[in-house]
Amino acid sequence: DDTGGNISFSLALLDEKGTGIVLTSLHARSGTRVFAKDVVAGESNKHKFSKEEEEVIKKAIKNRL
Repeated sequence: DDTGGNISFSLALLDEKGTGIVLTSLHARSGTRVFAKDVVAGESNKHKFSKEEEEVIKKAIKNRL
């Protein structure tokens, strides 16, 4: 209830092998938090991905040139 969906985002920055990072910013009334998580071959290396993070990772892999 405290988060603002229109201001929060996730961004996947991946190479041709699906490896890189996913950045997520969560905006709330109490402040903004930014998280970076490793992505290895489209999968989590250490931390579980949120639904939104999984979605942007799949889109990045699907739309790579």
